Amino acid sequence: MRKRVIAKGNVRRADYLRAVVTDTLPEEVPIIFSNDGFYSNLSQRVPHSAEAALFVETLLTPERSYTKPYRYSVLKDAWSARGLSLIHPSAQQATAEFYEKYDSLICYYGGRSEASLRAPVKVGSTFFVKGPASGRNQLRRSGIDTVTIENSVSNPASYFAYNKISRAHEFFDSNEYLHLEKKYQFFRSLDVSKCFGSIYTHTLYWAVSDVQTAKDSTNSAGFANEFDRLMQSMNYNETNGICVGPEISRIFAEIIFAEIDRRVIRSLSQRDISFRTDYEFRRYVDDYYVFAQDEITADRVTAAIQTNLKEFNLHLNEAKTVTISRPFSTKKSRIIAETNAVLTKFFGRFLEERSDGDEAALIPKMIMRADALIRSLVSDIKAICTVHQTGYDTVSDYIVSAASKRMTELSDGFGILENYEYDKEKYIASSMMLIEVIYFFYTVNPTVRSSLNVARATITSTRLFRENFPDRLAHLSESIVRWTLDLAKSIRRNSRHKDLTAVPVEVLNILIPMREIAASEPLVDELIDSMCSTVDSFDYFEIVSFLFLSGGRVKHRALIRELFDRAKMVVANGLGPRTDSQSAHLALDILSCPYVPLQRRASWFNILRSQCQLPGISAVEARNAVTEIEAHPWFVRWATIDLLSILRKKELSAVY
Repeated sequence: MRKRVIAKGNVRRADYLRAVVTDTLPEEVPIIFSNDGFYSNLSQRVPHSAEAALFVETLLTPERSYTKPYRYSVLKDAWSARGLSLIHPSAQQATAEFYEKYDSLICYYGGRSEASLRAPVKVGSTFFVKGPASGRNQLRRSGIDTVTIENSVSNPASYFAYNKISRAHEFFDSNEYLHLEKKYQFFRSLDVSKCFGSIYTHTLYWAVSDVQTAKDSTNSAGFANEFDRLMQSMNYNETNGICVGPEISRIFAEIIFAEIDRRVIRSLSQRDISFRTDYEFRRYVDDYYVFAQDEITADRVTAAIQTNLKEFNLHLNEAKTVTISRPFSTKKSRIIAETNAVLTKFFGRFLEERSDGDEAALIPKMIMRADALIRSLVSDIKAICTVHQTGYDTVSDYIVSAASKRMTELSDGFGILENYEYDKEKYIASSMMLIEVIYFFYTVNPTVRSSLNVARATITSTRLFRENFPDRLAHLSESIVRWTLDLAKSIRRNSRHKDLTAVPVEVLNILIPMREIAASEPLVDELIDSMCSTVDSFDYFEIVSFLFLSGGRVKHRALIRELFDRAKMVVANGLGPRTDSQSAHLALDILSCPYVPLQRRASWFNILRSQCQLPGISAVEARNAVTEIEAHPWFVRWATIDLLSILRKKELSAVY
C-alpha cells in the first residue's frame, strides 16, 4: 500500500463563521451540496451591489421568531426511513453567532461526563489530512491546500475538537475496549428510543442547573435559555424534539446526556456501587455500553440509567437491549470479521503490495477469470449471510467501502515505483473488477453513506483511465453507465422511496458523477429524462441535482424549464424565503444557476423580493443583481466543480 503522510493545517479559532461549514448540515445530502459558498459569501460580505446585497441581507433576517427547516427522509433500511432537517440559512448563521458567544461553555458543560466517548473539549485549531507521499500522482492534485485554508474551511471535520472517537466502531477496535473486556465479565448495550425526537428543549436548563431554578428562570438570557431558544427557533418553534442531522443538535444532546451520566454515577455511588470498580459504562451520543462483573450489577446500572433518563423525558428501547458475557463478540462483529477474511482472500488474488525504497504501492496481478472470482466472492458472502440468518444489508456497506478504498490505492500507486514494469492490461482488468463488485453490492442495498464510496470509485477509475489508458476509457464509461442504469431500474421497480416519501439521495449521488464520466452518453440522457417524469413531486435536492446533471445543454432545455417552474411553485407554496428553509435554499441556488435563462431568473427575482417585503426594481436592475448573485454561488457550485475533491472533504467531515 502506498506510503502516506499527514498534512497538518491551522484554522483561525476566532473564525466563528466556519461553524456553518462544519456543524449545521446533515451528512446525508447530495454530493454537490455544501455550505462552502455560503461560508465564503458570509465571510466576504457578498454580493456587494445594493439590490442584491439588500435581498440577501433581508432573506437572512427572519421575519418571525422561528424558521421552518426543510424536512426530508432518506432510506434507513428496507422497511424504514430516517427523517432529517436542513435548517434555514439564517438559523445556521445564528448557530455560528451562538458558538462565538458560548463555545467555552459548550465545552465545559459538554465535557463533564466521565463516560462520554464523544464530547467537545475545546475549539478546534488544527486539521489533519491523510495524503499520498508522492507528489507525482496527478489524480490527487486537488488535495487540501494548507496555504489557502484561511479562505476556505471546508476541511476541518468539526468546529470543536472531541475527546476520544468520531465513530462508534472505533471504540470496539480500541485498547480501552479490550481493557474493559479483561476487567469485566458482562457487557450490555442500551439504546435510547427516538432520542432526538423525544428531547424536550427546556430540559437543557435542567442539565446545567437544578430543576427548580430552571422553572423559576425561564426568561433568563443565560447560556441554557439562549441555546433552548436557538434550538426551538430553528425547528419551527417546537419544544418537543430537535432537528436531526446537524452537529449542533448532537452537541445540544451531549450536554443533556453528560448530566444524565453524572446523575447515574452519583445515584449508584449512594448505593455503594462504585464506578470503575463494580461497573463502568461508556456512551456514544445516545448509545450506552455497560460493563459489569455480574448480571445483577448490570441490571442495577441499567435501572439507574432508565430512571435518570425519565427525569429528562427520555426512555430506553428495551427491544434493542443486548447482554453478552465474555468473550464480547456480537453477531454483527462476527459477521464483519468473517466478511473481512473473505475480502482479504479475494483482494489477495489480484492485488498485492509492492515496495521500492521509501515508496509503497498497491499493484495488480494477472487475473485469469474475473467472472469466476466475482462469483466466488458473492458465493462466500451469501454463505456468511445464510449461516448468520441475515441479509446483504449487514455487509454491503463494508464491502463497498473496502473495494472503493482498493480502487483509490490502486490509482494512487500507478507510476510511483521506479523499478516496476507497469502492465496496462492488469490495471484495466483489476479496476473493472473492483467497480463491478462495488456496483453489485451497492445495487442489492443502496445507502447514502455507500453512495459516496461508489461515486469516489467511479470518478477515480475514470480519471485513471483518462490519463493513462485513454483508448480504454470508452469501455469503462459504458460499463459504469450500464451498471448505473441497472441500479436505477432496480430502485425504480422498488416502491420504497414512494412508500416512505424518501428523497433518493443514494440514487442522486450515483447519477451526479455521470456528468464527468459520460456527459455525452445518450443512455445517461435517457435515464435523466425517465427519472424526471415526475418533476411535479420534486423537492429541493432533486431539483438542483437534475439541474446540475443537465449541464445547461440544449437537449435538456425543456427539462430545465420544468425544473425551474417546479422550484417557483415550491417557493410560492411555502412560508416565504425568510422563514422556509427549502424556499431560501431554492431561491439562492436557482438565482445563481447559469443554466436557467437570465431573463427568467431576473423576473423571478422581483417576485422573491416581494415575498421578502422588498419593493420591485426595474428589469435592468434585476438582471444586474442576479448576474452578481450568479458570480457568487451559495450551496451548489454550478460551473467549475471537482467532485473528487468534494468527496474527500465529505469524508473528512463525516462526524457521526
